[in-house]
Amino acid sequence: MIVTRRNLGAALAVLALAACSSNSSDLGSPGPAETAGAVPVGSTDEPDESDNSDSVSRIGPEPLGSVAPGGRPPQVVVVAFDGAGVAVEGTYPMFQFWRDVSREANARFTYFLSGPYLLTHDNIDRYTAPQLGTATQAMPFQVSGVLPLPGQSERDAVRYELGQLRDAHAEGSEIGTHFNGHICGDEKGSVERFSAADWEAELEQFRSMVDNANTNNDISPAVELGFTSDDVVGGRTPCLQGNYKALYPVLEEHGFLYDTSPTPDASEPTLWPQRGWSETGPTSLWVFPLAYVPSYGTHKRILAMDYNLCFQQEGCKTKTVYPTETTDIWGQQALDTYRQYFQTNYTGRRAPVLIGNHFSNWHNGAYTAALSAFVTETCTKPEVRCVSYRELAEWLNTTPADQLAAWRLGEFDKFPDPDPPAYGDPVPGAARPQAVTN
Repeated sequence: MIVTRRNLGAALAVLALAACSSNSSDLGSPGPAETAGAVPVGSTDEPDESDNSDSVSRIGPEPLGSVAPGGRPPQVVVVAFDGAGVAVEGTYPMFQFWRDVSREANARFTYFLSGPYLLTHDNIDRYTAPQLGTATQAMPFQVSGVLPLPGQSERDAVRYELGQLRDAHAEGSEIGTHFNGHICGDEKGSVERFSAADWEAELEQFRSMVDNANTNNDISPAVELGFTSDDVVGGRTPCLQGNYKALYPVLEEHGFLYDTSPTPDASEPTLWPQRGWSETGPTSLWVFPLAYVPSYGTHKRILAMDYNLCFQQEGCKTKTVYPTETTDIWGQQALDTYRQYFQTNYTGRRAPVLIGNHFSNWHNGAYTAALSAFVTETCTKPEVRCVSYRELAEWLNTTPADQLAAWRLGEFDKFPDPDPPAYGDPVPGAARPQAVTN
């Protein structure tokens, strides 16, 4: 079964809601850092309370550039995280973990920030949910505030989150939007029912949360982000839902370059991106749908996202404790699914490989480990560029139309990979997150 916005029933919508909330208390814990072959990364130091960071510099591959006529395009890989909250279960510093992975893997990522992660629970009422009114702490799934790590106050946690956003941006990764309220399904107030005015209000509130995070939370000295909400040029809607014909004119008005929310049935893994789909109407935005990819070792197709990989294993029951022997098998299947998706494009038409993830550790961290292993193995391969969605959109904007048309048809010499992946084998030294304790 492929889980998309079209076939989620009411019960599954609630479960999907938890999927994009990286601060949910229902999340399963990753395995211990001492797991064989695992290298724990992720800072366990006290939060950086300084207002700036002078030690962070740009990381990742060389920028995307022009390709000679008739030449083979680079294989672009984009990894993006929904929510991008600082912690999981209050113990796993996932933002720092993924920043460390990106540095080791020569990659830049996209982080789709949920605005309320820049609010403490005491001031969550600064957010007004369209159609529903002022947010309250009685809406834990729909509107999550920041979740502190051990020893942090909520204000410390917001300061720490701002520091992570600042440093990720300085490293060249992208900060996009996952909007604010995470109310899915088809009931009143769900993003599926948002009008253009609702989306405008939602986006303006996100912008305000970013630009006024220090003031909203009485943070002094202020954390200088190095960017503003004007630098946010793309996003992903909660649960991949929404009336895109209402949303896209709002995004265009705010200078967005792309959106990653639609999941059209025709989204094959070998297709190059285009401007708009039938469900979005004409638009200047690049639409980057997550592809339906073959689930390794099966005849099923699945959306290239950790939650969907989790869902195929007994419905992603996050409260059920499974033996590591079982979840290791599931994680290996996820890794091999990513490998197969990449390999098809790498040796074929070179359509960008687009993968979605969360700061979550379902099934003993199986999908976190799988993605960490995938980028570690993949992002340093020849002709591969692991970059952000923004970089991809800007590159496509400068690519001549006739050249892009030729790439869509695969009109270039294919690449015979001299070092194909070893399906069924883990990646030695791939990182897993380490819990922070008091």
